Amino acid sequence: MSKTDFTELKELLSTPKKIAIVAHKSPDGDAIGSSLGLYHYLINKGHEVEVVMPNDYPVFLKWMPGNDKIVLHEGNEKNAEALINAAEVLFCLDFNTPSRAFGLEEVIQRSENVKVMIDHHPQPDDYVNFMLSDTSACSTAELVHRFAGMMGDKIPNKESGECLYCGIMTDSGSFRFPSTTAETHRIVADLLDLGVKNDEVYNLVHSTSSEHRLRLLGYCIDDKLEVHPEYATAFISLSLEEKKRFR
Repeated sequence: MSKTDFTELKELLSTPKKIAIVAHKSPDGDAIGSSLGLYHYLINKGHEVEVVMPNDYPVFLKWMPGNDKIVLHEGNEKNAEALINAAEVLFCLDFNTPSRAFGLEEVIQRSENVKVMIDHHPQPDDYVNFMLSDTSACSTAELVHRFAGMMGDKIPNKESGECLYCGIMTDSGSFRFPSTTAETHRIVADLLDLGVKNDEVYNLVHSTSSEHRLRLLGYCIDDKLEVHPEYATAFISLSLEEKKRFR
């Protein structure tokens, strides 16, 4: 059977299952948004769902519904790995190879569950049973919406919609990048119909900053910005030690 034929997966998910969702290291808006969006969708269908992230992520993503359900692997390795091993179905979101889930790659590969990849990065590794991979999609969150449709469902509620909207918005550069398509906007329209407030999501992500983040931004602009007008170029570089100073 083709890994892109989801007929058997649809049948498998027709009854309640233990499910785990994993995304990549240093998760961004799309990793968290797609994972929590999928979480709410699966919970609504009666599944028992755990969400595991390799490590922590920025405070401006922690407003999303279901954030309190996320288990971090870093510092909690035994529990996080047990959740993955106990799952009957493992969803791997927003990464194309197990090594991107740094620290979790071995448990992902060794676990005996049914594995499902949903991702938009090129050249995916062949380590899963089912694969929804599309490099033309602007985000994995967009593909989670498509996945629900493939299962014969719709995104069920505002909670799921807010998470998916955040994933789409952040990975599309607030809809500026060329990967933003008519289909992207159709999906967004569906999410807005669920009650998602686009301005609220934008402000929660882009207008919420910790003191450390603001100080780092000021340092970058004042001390680290290099401008080369002859090349119409400017850039900022930071060492690992400099990043640690502003944690």
